[in-house]
Amino acid sequence: MRRAARLRRSLACLAPALAFALAAGSALAQAEPPPTPPPASPTVSGSSAATGSTTAPATTATDPIAKPDAPVVHDSSAPSVPGRADAKNTPAASGSEPGRTVQAAPSGHEGRFEFGSYGRVQVGSDLRGGTGRGTNVVAFGPRLVDEGSYAELELRREDRWSEKVSGRIVTTVGLFPPFFHFTGKALQAIGVRNLYAQGTYDKVTIWAGSRMYRGDDIYLLNWWPLDNQNTVGGGVAFPVWKSTPEESTGRGDGGAAPPGRSAYETILQLHAGQQRLDNPYQFQQVPVVAPFGFGTVDVTRLDRPRTIETLKLTQFIRPSGGGPSGFKAVLYGEAHQIAAGVFRDPLVNQDRGLPSDTGFLVGSQLTWFKGERDTYATLFMRHARGIAAYDPLAVPITFALDRTTGSASETQIAIAGNYETEHFSVMGAGYVRFFRDGSAAETSTQKYDEGAIVARPSVFLGEHFGVSVEGSYQQRRLQLLQPGTNDPLTASVAKLGVMPYFSPAGKGSFRRPQIRLVYLASARDSGTRALYPALDPFAQRSVEHFAGISTEWWFNFSSYP
Repeated sequence: MRRAARLRRSLACLAPALAFALAAGSALAQAEPPPTPPPASPTVSGSSAATGSTTAPATTATDPIAKPDAPVVHDSSAPSVPGRADAKNTPAASGSEPGRTVQAAPSGHEGRFEFGSYGRVQVGSDLRGGTGRGTNVVAFGPRLVDEGSYAELELRREDRWSEKVSGRIVTTVGLFPPFFHFTGKALQAIGVRNLYAQGTYDKVTIWAGSRMYRGDDIYLLNWWPLDNQNTVGGGVAFPVWKSTPEESTGRGDGGAAPPGRSAYETILQLHAGQQRLDNPYQFQQVPVVAPFGFGTVDVTRLDRPRTIETLKLTQFIRPSGGGPSGFKAVLYGEAHQIAAGVFRDPLVNQDRGLPSDTGFLVGSQLTWFKGERDTYATLFMRHARGIAAYDPLAVPITFALDRTTGSASETQIAIAGNYETEHFSVMGAGYVRFFRDGSAAETSTQKYDEGAIVARPSVFLGEHFGVSVEGSYQQRRLQLLQPGTNDPLTASVAKLGVMPYFSPAGKGSFRRPQIRLVYLASARDSGTRALYPALDPFAQRSVEHFAGISTEWWFNFSSYP
């Protein structure tokens, strides 16, 4: 009670003083004039005053400082730094001075992430209660049905620091069948197809890493007939010569070239890389007694990667008139080397020497392109000797007497093209290939001639639908006698198929995605059936069917150099 009484007496004493303070503050607020606006900010380069305009920058009562004409370009993935344009624009007021927003100067760096993909998925029946199967007997047969399911997912980083300097980092993951929804097993085969960095300074491009390093393909055969490297290495590309507008046109204004004058550009690409396959031909580890403790440890006994150097010279020629059509000519070469090594034979526990080996490949390409509606025609030729006759992801299975690939050779000639109009298109392709291994044997499955030809006419039904019909013939002739005869073993397959499809992206031979219904019939001769074991149904049936559904897509993809 005593404490409460003392508190009431204290508040009674303070009340007159508090009332006087409030009254004085109210009188001062009514007598003080409004604050004077701050002086205008100084003119900066790029403002309207600097360009000679007399119009002042627009201001508002709440924001007396003019905003920049355009936001500062910056890399949104960079860390946030105080004072930068990507920091929060929170005004910092001091006394009665209004808040000011600080804008950082442009850094000149632009960066972004890109996503792309290629893929195809199919499923079908053989109309006998089983799964539909591919029927090709040559190395590069028509892709319809035989291509199978496959997909690639690509994440790419694109950067530009200046007009001369840019960069790219590419990661591509390949997904191999069978997929989970078909087998019920959550085990997916995955391969890293691209993992490399690339930079460009002025007109020179340099790259290093693991990548698919390819040129032009033949779509109907799903094949890269000239240059197709799966490499871990690096390379450089730069223009050797390019005609100036004056040289192309004969005038100083860079206008359309008069008759008889064309534009030229020459590009040189160099590359070196390696593959060391997990195969006893190139790599072997053997168990040995551990130097300490118990058990064994693995020791690398054989380690000999294949080293490949490539050179590609590309010439572009664009005829007079400045149109999109033109020619592309390519000269291409490869050099292959593999070192000597020692292989431990696990059957007899003895060492076996493996000699060094070399090879070379030369080839060329000539392409004409219209530049409209994907119309083009191209010719490929190449010849390889020694170990270069074998794909870098494959190993020879027969050898010369000195255990090298010896005089192994491969010669290929291929053609491809597409003709397209507003209402229909015709794609076609074909090739012949002559392969000889280095062994001294007169007869071998590794000595053969083969070829294929395919045509796919398509009719466009409106803007988004169409029907394609595909016919093909393929044959392989081996240096073996067909069982029961004195004739060479010759295997051939003739195919005929129909494919109605829906194309959301519009009509065109190479517009994707496509969603398709597929029917394909394959007629197989006795030589083809002889290639299969007796218990395989393919050794007994002369006609195979495939009826199913498929889809294919690609977008924003950078698998080509």
